[in-house]
Amino acid sequence: MKTLQPQLRLGEVVPYLSLPSNRNGEVALWDFKQTKNLVIVFHHRTYCVHCVAMLKELSEAYPKFQELGAELLAISSDSITKLRAFAKEVRIPLHLLSDENGEAAVSFTCWNSEESVAFLPVFIADRFGVLRYQQIVSEAHELIDVKEMLNWLFLIQTECPECSHL
Repeated sequence: MKTLQPQLRLGEVVPYLSLPSNRNGEVALWDFKQTKNLVIVFHHRTYCVHCVAMLKELSEAYPKFQELGAELLAISSDSITKLRAFAKEVRIPLHLLSDENGEAAVSFTCWNSEESVAFLPVFIADRFGVLRYQQIVSEAHELIDVKEMLNWLFLIQTECPECSHL
């Protein structure tokens, strides 16, 4: 497994980001500030078998993410038209965000210019936008699993009892 050098440091506030969503309109990270923890997952385009499997797994667990006061955002370089069709076909309930030009990927992770895709990171930020966890790998099957993501969210909730509904 090749781990890549992160652009962000733990404890920093994640960069501002606003991208088109498959659920219509733009989604900005600050839309969730002080209300939701964030799990941000970059993935290869919808042609990637491993990424599709990961998105399906995340979709199944989406209600658990919501129970822990989190929003899940999946970002790829697919066009918004492609993401909308994919979400409808595969029944993906979460936000699929289009980063066609790779600007968000460059701010958060490493951009693979040979294939026009981002390397694959997972970022978990608390409701104040502070980065609490990150992992960057080159293949989707190397990412942490849903259970570990949920454990991080549970930890964040228990560290801030006045912010938690638990």
